Amino acid sequence: MSFADSVEPVGHLKAPSKPEEFSQGVIGDSVETVSDFLSPSEWVLGAIEFALGSNPLEQAISWFTGDWASYVKCAEVWRNTGSFTKDLATNLRAGNRELDAGWHGNAADSAYVYFDELAKKIDTLDGHFRDLHASYMDIGRAIARSAELIKGVLEQLADQALLLEIELTAGTALMETGVGLFAGYGAAILEMAEMVRTWGRATEAYSAVQDAIDEATVAGGLAVGGLSVALKEFPEPGRSYDNPAV
Repeated sequence: MSFADSVEPVGHLKAPSKPEEFSQGVIGDSVETVSDFLSPSEWVLGAIEFALGSNPLEQAISWFTGDWASYVKCAEVWRNTGSFTKDLATNLRAGNRELDAGWHGNAADSAYVYFDELAKKIDTLDGHFRDLHASYMDIGRAIARSAELIKGVLEQLADQALLLEIELTAGTALMETGVGLFAGYGAAILEMAEMVRTWGRATEAYSAVQDAIDEATVAGGLAVGGLSVALKEFPEPGRSYDNPAV
């Protein structure tokens, strides 16, 4: 007896696509723009370091070093694997019903029960793979959202650094008049304080993404644990059928 599959499970086993969230890399074009500080406008980066006491560009890059796009790709693999197992269970049920329609007796009944239980177990795997998909996507999206926010912060810092340089230059020019200390330099101090607050948004975003990653990692661990238990609980064939006529 031959059986025709109801669905095609192998159609789900394909290479993951490139995540749109990381089409320009984690930091992307905005950091390339900010990286220009290092060449003709190095003084801007110097002004930012002067205000913050650190290099924010290097700090941001260090936060996002790694192939975070692979998390989103892996999430797609988990989802596809879950769809594969669900279709596999569908085919197994269909074949079991077809087999049961033409095969009768104790052995047939035992086989039907076994394959029915096997299909049910395989079907449950999809839920665990979906949980893994969600966990990996949560990590990828958290990184992408945080990187986007920090890119904006870096660009804002560049604008503020430009104003800081203008205010410092004005203060120096007016020093001889005695007004510069209170005019240009006073404004510069206020601008530096604003830059510190701006960078604080970046550090808050980094802390938030760390929390999101921790939560997603815990959820992923639970999903792996559930998958492990499910695989260990697969039904095993009982003892062979002893036909009394043999």
